[in-house]
Amino acid sequence: MHENRDANPFQHETLALIERLVPLSGSAFFLVNPDMQHSGALLYNLAPTAEREYRTEFGALDPLNPERFADSDETVVTLDSRIAPHFLRQTLYYQNFMVPHNHRYVADMFFRRDGRIIAGLTILREESMGNFRADELALLRKVQPFIEFSLNQTYLPQRDREREGIGSKYDLTERELDVLECVLRGNTNKDIAIQLSLGLATVKTHLHHIFRKTDVRVRSELVAKVMADLNR
Repeated sequence: MHENRDANPFQHETLALIERLVPLSGSAFFLVNPDMQHSGALLYNLAPTAEREYRTEFGALDPLNPERFADSDETVVTLDSRIAPHFLRQTLYYQNFMVPHNHRYVADMFFRRDGRIIAGLTILREESMGNFRADELALLRKVQPFIEFSLNQTYLPQRDREREGIGSKYDLTERELDVLECVLRGNTNKDIAIQLSLGLATVKTHLHHIFRKTDVRVRSELVAKVMADLNR
């Protein structure tokens, strides 16, 4: 939960680690909900609209969508290993999503808990940078177990403890905690609705309940209060 209005330091450090290991033009670290949808994405060198567009329009078209690997044990996969380049260029996913965001080569890293994908990391390259080499992919596969272990032993347990503590203190429901996490990331009501698959009116209702339970009137006051609780 400790988003610090941007993201948990674990996500920042993981993206920084990958940037030091392989050349890239952009990257993203995201959690994966039980319904296999992205959640809590942190973007590096990508337009803020990219994740929203992915979730609402293009995720289902992505050959590397985590849902396609739900029954797999693959840890690092590339886009070109899933679809031939000449076929890729004919797709709406490439033409309407990849090209506008200026990336051509993609490698995704998946992290699991008890066999289920719980997070992913996308590594992007512009066309001029060339595809991922075999030695680069081998390096990513070597570092994947360390990131997965850290995710399961440090980040997610901390997030669970923080959710439990804030939820207990203010008597928040699980869905209200989901909304609160989005608020801490600086998401708009529209972003929250998309990310949590809720109607805009439902998001506003949840926020009203959260404001009442935490005794605040505006978002900035809510963020300050919760961050003070988390930093104690």
